[in-house]
Amino acid sequence: MTDRAAAAVRWAALPAEVRERVDAELDQGRYASAFRLLREADGGIGIPLGRTIIEGRLPPAPPDPLADAEPLTGRVTGVDGPVLAVEAVRSAEGVDLLLTGADGTQVLTVVDAATAARYLRPGEPADGRPPVEAAADWLGRQAAAALGVPFRGIGGG
Repeated sequence: MTDRAAAAVRWAALPAEVRERVDAELDQGRYASAFRLLREADGGIGIPLGRTIIEGRLPPAPPDPLADAEPLTGRVTGVDGPVLAVEAVRSAEGVDLLLTGADGTQVLTVVDAATAARYLRPGEPADGRPPVEAAADWLGRQAAAALGVPFRGIGGG
């Protein structure tokens, strides 16, 4: 049995009240308190297993902006002339991220529902925008920053 599988089994065996309290502590960033609750509920949970349980309860880390922007900025080589801006424009597929240069525009990438799921945590965005637009905004800003050009979001933002 893998460490993650063992952690999942131990987590599921804990009373619901303990699981809720551990999650509440983790939501507040109180990892030591969460670990203490685990140990009080199940004395057999040591540091390695407790750490695996806690890591499994945390949301995934946001993507690395530089790693995600690099493949996009690598596509710039085919553009004639300098890139002046990165723009986000609604399209039938989702949101197109465009490179705007002196000689026109080129599609850098299309952000769709699957792409948005990669870049957003569950429940995001909190501001009410559609997830596809929020993810395109985030990714477009990263690409623009990597290229050293302005970003124009949907609606000019």
